[in-house]
Amino acid sequence: MRILVANVGSTSFKYKLFDMEDETVLAEGRIERVGETSSPSVHWVRGEEAFQGEVSVLDYPSAIRNALGYVERAIGDLSRLSAVGFKTVHLRGEPGAYLLTEEVLSRMEEYNFVAPIHNPPYVRAVRIFRELLPEVSLVGLFEPAFHREMPDYAYIYGVPYRWYEEYGIRRYGFHGASHRYISERVPEMLGVSSEGLRLVSCHLGGSSSVCAISGGKSVDTSMGFSPQEGVLNATRTGDVDVFAVLYVMEHEGLSPVQMAELLCRQGGLLGLSGISGDVRDLEEAAEKGDERARLALEAFCYGVKKYIGAYAAALGGLDALAFAGGIGERGWKVRERICKDLGFLGVRLDPKRNRRLEGEGMISDERSHVKVLVIRTDEELIVAREVRRVVEGLAYKK
Repeated sequence: MRILVANVGSTSFKYKLFDMEDETVLAEGRIERVGETSSPSVHWVRGEEAFQGEVSVLDYPSAIRNALGYVERAIGDLSRLSAVGFKTVHLRGEPGAYLLTEEVLSRMEEYNFVAPIHNPPYVRAVRIFRELLPEVSLVGLFEPAFHREMPDYAYIYGVPYRWYEEYGIRRYGFHGASHRYISERVPEMLGVSSEGLRLVSCHLGGSSSVCAISGGKSVDTSMGFSPQEGVLNATRTGDVDVFAVLYVMEHEGLSPVQMAELLCRQGGLLGLSGISGDVRDLEEAAEKGDERARLALEAFCYGVKKYIGAYAAALGGLDALAFAGGIGERGWKVRERICKDLGFLGVRLDPKRNRRLEGEGMISDERSHVKVLVIRTDEELIVAREVRRVVEGLAYKK
């Protein structure tokens, strides 16, 4: 079974093609700055030299056609493609892995306001794929799916209960594919069973969240009804008092749509620093004495540390702490800041391991009661596995 996994951005497109017999990667690539005359692109097909350069990709259908050309080279004919999987974000109703019918797409569109950066590009991409590959199954694994088994007291908000009943207002959580991969990879690396393992997973990147995992299952997570809640993100605010938002809306005469735009695109690390939402830029600026860059970095690391402490309490202790995502995997300074003063939980970082590690591995020292690991997460593989389950279920029903 050959499954293509599509990762959709507003102006970027990434893909990875799997042979699910042995879960090997047959092709992968990315196209950035879609809609411009010069789009940086990288493509790799097994057995061929990688292509890296700039191409003209003036619209999203062209980006997808460009990528499908490399997929076709990898498998000979697109008719051999079993399904296309999508790392979809949010929809009204129960999250899971679904065949992306028009009914499911309409449920996604109902939550466009809640996930404005993610939902519209995904809905558009699915419809383009449907036109280009009408005979191929299109399946979405929605990010909150891993968090479905959270206890009710962890996901409920202290709002009128009818909001939950009528609008589905509750904590859903996101980055589910990444947290699920981490929940499986950590016990594998430690050589232990996931049963009884108390793990805090930190997916840190342009979008960041923290997850409490007990026995391989999510029991709490920092993101909420939308990806807006939780720790600081690159441009999203994270936790903020809703009355602060209402106060500014009233005094500046902002509509809900205008305020949503501000919260999503002008908050977080960018909003605090006034420089960038990229941690690398902020570390460079902070080293040169920029006070707001320092503040943004410290607020980010403090927020992650606070969630780790809270989740250690929720789990009744801590056995392992994992970092993943672009920042989690490559940001040794951020990991060092976060783990500082967590000795009371049994966390002891090995400074040399932490600085020198490339890829994934252990960064705690031998005396640390809590094992601290860096994980190279693979969200696409989790999506591909769920897509295979859905497609095999459809075949069984036939």
